[in-house]
Amino acid sequence: MNILIAMNAFKGTLTSLEVNQIIESYLKSLNHKVTSMPMSDGGDGFLDSISSVVDGDFIEVDALNPMGESIKSSYYLYKNTAYIELAKVSGLNLIKEQDRNPLKTSTYGLGLVIKQAIDQGAKHVYIGIGGSATNDGGAGMLQALGVKFYNEGNIINEKINGEMIGHITSFDLRDLNHLIKEIDIQVVSDVENPLLGKHGAAQVYASQKGASDEAVRILEKNMMHFADVVETYFKKNYRNTSGSGAAGGIGFGLLSFMQAHLNSGINYMIKLSNLEDKLRFYDIIVVGEGKLDQQTLFGKAPYGIAKIAKKYNKKVIGIFAKIDESIKTDVFDEIYAIVPYYESLEYSMINPHLSLKKMLRNICFK
Repeated sequence: MNILIAMNAFKGTLTSLEVNQIIESYLKSLNHKVTSMPMSDGGDGFLDSISSVVDGDFIEVDALNPMGESIKSSYYLYKNTAYIELAKVSGLNLIKEQDRNPLKTSTYGLGLVIKQAIDQGAKHVYIGIGGSATNDGGAGMLQALGVKFYNEGNIINEKINGEMIGHITSFDLRDLNHLIKEIDIQVVSDVENPLLGKHGAAQVYASQKGASDEAVRILEKNMMHFADVVETYFKKNYRNTSGSGAAGGIGFGLLSFMQAHLNSGINYMIKLSNLEDKLRFYDIIVVGEGKLDQQTLFGKAPYGIAKIAKKYNKKVIGIFAKIDESIKTDVFDEIYAIVPYYESLEYSMINPHLSLKKMLRNICFK
């Protein structure tokens, strides 16, 4: 059989590249003809996905993680186009669970990577913004890119985080405007949330990043204050724009300060990889991610690819770590989940490679 593997990451355990490699190795052992294409909606694995279809180079850079600690990170460069993965520099996966607190985390490190890419000659910058540990509205990133933020006339020198955006009263854009003049900024994301409210950055995602109920309340208040200051200056409403709440409000910061264009993660990857034209040459399409749930059906990669595959009457196998049993969809011909059918959640988190391999041995790829 001729099989295409287009898997997302199993968030928290396996990258998209690792998942694809495990499945590819198994299928090749059965003498199938296999093509592997790691997928990402803009979050974890974005650069792995880009590098599988674009012939560029990884560029190593010095940066800071969300807690302000020095790290080595990288971006991907093809000619004058830079691809940057937020999760590699401001991601939740970079912080120990006990240290997670979006009041204290900052996107400053992301700004450092963007600046280095521009300084090296990038004219087009694509930023995958999933998987953040932050809720600072992108203010930390903007600070690293040259924006001077003030509290009642006093410059804020500390690296801005989710707590400090509540103290911003004004800002100076001159250095940023000089830096990004004639630079094309594109955002790749699978999140359509607005900035504020019950569907906004803090109320939907902050608790997943370590925020207590009280911290969520403070983060929402601070973000509303920041949005008021920003929108008063620009005289334009960005807070309700679809995607402005992505990655702790980074979408808002990129839209308002940098005139970025927001792209659907899966639509962008399908177009970049010419995936629709390629699908028709395969017998089986293998897609999946960490969990099949309601979010999967709202534009995430497994669902988007499966819908296209069904246009050409291809068999689609969905492979997940776990599934929400209440989900009903007809785009997958077969659905498999590791938990609880093949391993327990606890074992699969500790031994994700072995758990995935065990499940694969029970799937008939015909």
